[in-house]
Amino acid sequence: MQEKLPRRQNWVRLGVNSKPQLYFLLIMKFTCLSKGSGFHFPPCHILDVSGFRILLDCPLDLSALTIFYPVSPSSKMEEGEQTYDFAVNNCLDMRKRQKILKSLICAQPWYKTPNNLHLWDPSSIDLVLISSTMGMLALPFLTQTKGFSAKIYATEATTRLGQLMMEDLVLMHNEFHHFFGSDSGSPQWMSWEELELLSPALRQVALGKDGTELGGWMPLYRSADVEDCVKKVQTLKYAEEAWYNGTLLIKAFSSGLEIGSCNWTINSPKRNIACISSSKFYSVNAMEFDYHALRGNDLILYSDFSSEGVLTNDEHDNNFSASTTYNSSTPSADNDDRILKECLLRNDESLEEREKLAFICSCVVDSVKAGGSVIIPLNQLGIVLQLLEQIPVYLESSAMKVPIYVISSVAAELLAFTNIIPEWLCKERQEKLFSGEPLFSHSELMKGEKLYVFPDVHSPELLTNWQEPCIVFSPHWSLRLGPVVHLLRRWREDENSLLVLEDGLDTDMALLPFKPMAMKVLQCSFLSGIRLQKTQPLLEMLRPKEVLVYQDRKAAWI
Repeated sequence: MQEKLPRRQNWVRLGVNSKPQLYFLLIMKFTCLSKGSGFHFPPCHILDVSGFRILLDCPLDLSALTIFYPVSPSSKMEEGEQTYDFAVNNCLDMRKRQKILKSLICAQPWYKTPNNLHLWDPSSIDLVLISSTMGMLALPFLTQTKGFSAKIYATEATTRLGQLMMEDLVLMHNEFHHFFGSDSGSPQWMSWEELELLSPALRQVALGKDGTELGGWMPLYRSADVEDCVKKVQTLKYAEEAWYNGTLLIKAFSSGLEIGSCNWTINSPKRNIACISSSKFYSVNAMEFDYHALRGNDLILYSDFSSEGVLTNDEHDNNFSASTTYNSSTPSADNDDRILKECLLRNDESLEEREKLAFICSCVVDSVKAGGSVIIPLNQLGIVLQLLEQIPVYLESSAMKVPIYVISSVAAELLAFTNIIPEWLCKERQEKLFSGEPLFSHSELMKGEKLYVFPDVHSPELLTNWQEPCIVFSPHWSLRLGPVVHLLRRWREDENSLLVLEDGLDTDMALLPFKPMAMKVLQCSFLSGIRLQKTQPLLEMLRPKEVLVYQDRKAAWI
């Protein structure tokens, strides 16, 4: 029995030789809590199947931190600098409150969880599947909630990297905690009187476009909550089987996006499901995208954020529906090979990424040649690892001797971890291990005193070693937390210095606390998902009976 629904709903179902249709079969239910917005904020869904409720990823929207004013840590590196910025001190002056709130919120930040996640009873969730480190950052909010007893699955690498990222987030947030004190109830900025003082841009971030997202803000968890959360995660290797309640068979397969990131398959008595998250066909570091393991499923939940906006207008609807009609006959092996060679494995995306990285390296060298320093607060581990390998090569070819610093509370552990996880890396990296080479070059760079790793800007060793110009990798990419705030205030007036930013931020809002700025800003976007032109041949290869792609935030039965 089929019931047609209004055109603009949550999911579009694509079947064999058919145009997109929306209808109910009352077998499973999908609810989109958040469609996500790129690498840093992956999608979040609820899936009801065979009587079990599954949460797919639990991310934080850290880009929303830009509505808060940063607190700058004091440092001996800048003699005479006030412990905190003058504007922050004035936040407590009632005469200044209205003026300041119209620009940025001067208060201890809260953190934005997926829309409507707080409306779900945590005790009703049976399973949580984590696809990437970014999809794990809000998990402690659930695990510390009374009544939550769901089984949590993630790969070993994602769990460890996610733990390091959450621990670093807690330590960076402590700057605000020390300045503003402990949270006690709802903060003043969340009152309607204060919200009305915000500019329209800030108010939209705080409340959402429809004004319903204020309830998603939460005070940050503590270190003990992170530790407790990680203990509750059952780690898996790629393709390792995990049975839930003897009914659902869960497996994780590499998505190629980052080290440890995965796509999930869920085999139930009624149908087999593949959940495709953000994936990449080519990776310099991570194990390649294992799309072969996703073949032959009854249904594919396609939530790769690169397909965002595919069904937002009639033109896109028609283009996509025309390309997503599946032939019920089995394609020949020759046809499979042709599809792979002509489209799926074409390395044009990897060439484009290499060109971007080369451009960044050349800009970095130009800045240090001119006597400026460089701040790189990028968050994608794969990109950071590549830049740590390539920038020294460019410096050497330019006869430049400039120190490279990595400043983070978890940097030493993170870099050490990347050299002991060959099973999560691509074949090229694994071959280095077999030939006796280090998996990554940062170990050799540290031995050669070209790369230095320090936990924070207050480290005595850093103050002793410090030289300028220099190149610094340091969190946080939101420009609101951590050492990057201090470094930006130090170099913002230097026209020869350079800040390398990732796409996904409102640049004007992110840079507002540091204006006027003379330093150069280079904003880059990196491929973090499957491009639309490769979606159709991928689905042709996988041959599912049905595909679901996101259209709007409502529930759908199928």
